[in-house]
Amino acid sequence: MDPGTTERIGEATTRCRYKVWGFGESIAMEGLIAAGGAYRAHAFAMIDEWARSAGPLASEPLAHVTPGVPLLLRFADQPDPVIWERILELEAVLSCAQLGDNGARIHRPDLAGWEHEVWVDCMHLDGPFLAMLGRQANDPERMALAVELVLSHARVLQDESSGLFSHGFDDAAGTPNRVHWGRGQGWALLGLVDTLHLLPPDQPGVDEIRERLGALVEGLARNEQEAGRWSTVVDRHETYLESSVSAFVALGIGRAIRWELVSPAYLGLVQRALTAMVEQLSPDGELLGVSDATPVGADVGHYDARPLGSHPWGQGPALLAAIEIEPLLTR
Repeated sequence: MDPGTTERIGEATTRCRYKVWGFGESIAMEGLIAAGGAYRAHAFAMIDEWARSAGPLASEPLAHVTPGVPLLLRFADQPDPVIWERILELEAVLSCAQLGDNGARIHRPDLAGWEHEVWVDCMHLDGPFLAMLGRQANDPERMALAVELVLSHARVLQDESSGLFSHGFDDAAGTPNRVHWGRGQGWALLGLVDTLHLLPPDQPGVDEIRERLGALVEGLARNEQEAGRWSTVVDRHETYLESSVSAFVALGIGRAIRWELVSPAYLGLVQRALTAMVEQLSPDGELLGVSDATPVGADVGHYDARPLGSHPWGQGPALLAAIEIEPLLTR
């Protein structure tokens, strides 16, 4: 990788249009924080401004997409009672989320048409935040909640035969949408890897998380198409190739190898994914070919019709992969 690649990705990530908040902001800010220097300061400034100006999370319908891990990283860098209060508010939102009939938490029971929906996207936000909070506070109850949220989602979303994850699960109908959306595999992958890494080895549920992670990694390996690339619906190869999946695979499986959660036999897969990711970068560091924000759809055509561009949910895993995984492959 060219020595300036990480800096170009970082600069492009600071130029993203950030929602306050959506599913892509947390991972983009994690990347900026990991990059350090002015990039870290940029992310911390966004967090500080929001923490001091936003209303109570208890009355915010989108509270569940608050960037919990960046909040914890901000507090660790500079303890601040305002940031800590926001951390506790987010914990309360997740702890009190409605429990569905099939065991998973329902994050938007207020939203007509989606009041029974379980999203794979939430796996990246819920488990790692609560596991990190539990680890920092040495609190087994928080760690247990992290396990519950990750596994309850995985149990209704993961296909037991392929290891792949559906994008959504309708709790009222008791059925997943059975579309194995590419970026959804990335959200599930990081949710499993990052949560597992933060838990003590004797934590109840660790073995099941590890097994589910292994099944997902195998499923992704089986569905690789062009070297290091995957379709936007990973097991429907007629759908277009989507670049964020390469970034998520490079980062997620690369982390899993670093942390000895999966076999190093997958190192070649990580290398190909990282190479493919770099090939999709623009000269100014934007990861191109990333699908637009994608609601749960009923069929494959819905996903194949999403427009492509550059977005925070592509920049974040690309920046983190450049920082963390490229050195793993060149040492």
